[in-house]
Amino acid sequence: MAPIRIGFIGLSKSGWALHSHLPYLKQTDKFEIVAIQNSSVESARDAIKLHGLPETTKAYGSPEDIANDPNVDLVVCSTRVDRHKACIVPSLKAGKDVYVEWPLGKSLADAEEIASHKKQGGLAVLGLQGRHASIISTIRDFIASGKLGDVLSSTWAGYGLMGGAVALEDVAYFADKSVGGNLLTIHSGHALDWVETALGSTFVSTETNALMTVRRPIVKLAKADGTIISDHHPQTAEDTIFINGVLASSVPVQYTLRGGSPFKGVPSLDWRILGTKGELRITASGVFLQIGYPDQKIEFFDAAADTVAEVPIQTDEWDALPMPARNVARVYEGIAGDAEAKKLLCGFEDAVEKHRFLESFDA
Repeated sequence: MAPIRIGFIGLSKSGWALHSHLPYLKQTDKFEIVAIQNSSVESARDAIKLHGLPETTKAYGSPEDIANDPNVDLVVCSTRVDRHKACIVPSLKAGKDVYVEWPLGKSLADAEEIASHKKQGGLAVLGLQGRHASIISTIRDFIASGKLGDVLSSTWAGYGLMGGAVALEDVAYFADKSVGGNLLTIHSGHALDWVETALGSTFVSTETNALMTVRRPIVKLAKADGTIISDHHPQTAEDTIFINGVLASSVPVQYTLRGGSPFKGVPSLDWRILGTKGELRITASGVFLQIGYPDQKIEFFDAAADTVAEVPIQTDEWDALPMPARNVARVYEGIAGDAEAKKLLCGFEDAVEKHRFLESFDA
């Protein structure tokens, strides 16, 4: 079968796409990068050379150029969220399949407008790759096995690292709510999605409420090496998020995300799932299970036996890739797979509903 031909928007010399998309794409025969579109043709050419792509790979400087390329089957967009609309709407209008990072847009209105351009029958996928993670599959299978009993409740406590007293220069936009990429949309959007996937049910919006606030309206701005650039950087995106919700399965969920670092010696993520036969505890040194961490762990407290045992996390061939690329690879496998494989993918309609759910907390 001929490979799916990709036109990639936002693959440059650094950034998320380099570490998450490229490792899989360079070793698979199911996809082929045939075009790169960056901020300029020169930047695209530099990326083609840097990443060892074939000389036949087209270099483009505008979204319209990549949308008009008849040799591109799938447009992949890995840019800052407030640039998604300008980057992918031309390709949607051209009837191309699209895979874009989460969030879909910088707001619900933005996401709705983007989704409105999707052609009937076209494939439009969001990068909510956490639902494909092996750790989430392991939790789902453990619950299905009956060892936990009936799920009674779940509590999720995390520390975002970002959103603390210091903002890093290269991701300073996380502090600016108008950009649309912050602790609520990115951190919580991903986390709530894989919580729903693990528990096999979605939140009922009418039975969910939230308290969100900005506790640090002014933070310091620093370079990657820690050098402070400014002592007065405004933060308008919420740094403290409390959500109480109920799933359609009637399971209550409590979600707490705080910006900054955790208490010394405490994991950045402590997620509990309580059942009638015991409790699962999922811990990690960060809250991005969609990326994964070397120390991520599942433990099961068996109430009857009064024992705690670690639950082995499932593995597959994609675990040979660098950690950020593993779940992205599983998304690509879903795109290239049959109808059954595509069921776990997040489509634009689902994405808009997730935007609506998150934005309802700001109402």
